[in-house]
Amino acid sequence: MIAEWRKSILKGYSAMRNIVNETGEIIAKATRDGTLVGGHHRIAVAASLGQKLLWQDSGEPVSLDAFFRHPHSSSSQRHIASGAR
Repeated sequence: MIAEWRKSILKGYSAMRNIVNETGEIIAKATRDGTLVGGHHRIAVAASLGQKLLWQDSGEPVSLDAFFRHPHSSSSQRHIASGAR
């Protein structure tokens, strides 16, 4: 049972993507479907400073529209970073 749990954790790790700023500094981490799992505050700061955020693996811009929506505007409380995958 523990081995299965460990596999699911490691499988989740392989499905992670990094969000970087223009200089290549890792700002946040997200799952392949765009759910932010770390760096929420750093993303907010970078966006407020007007930094361009990119997916590290593809170099494509990250759309943060869903992240900055009012929390009561949707039924989901998860923050989603989108962009071409």
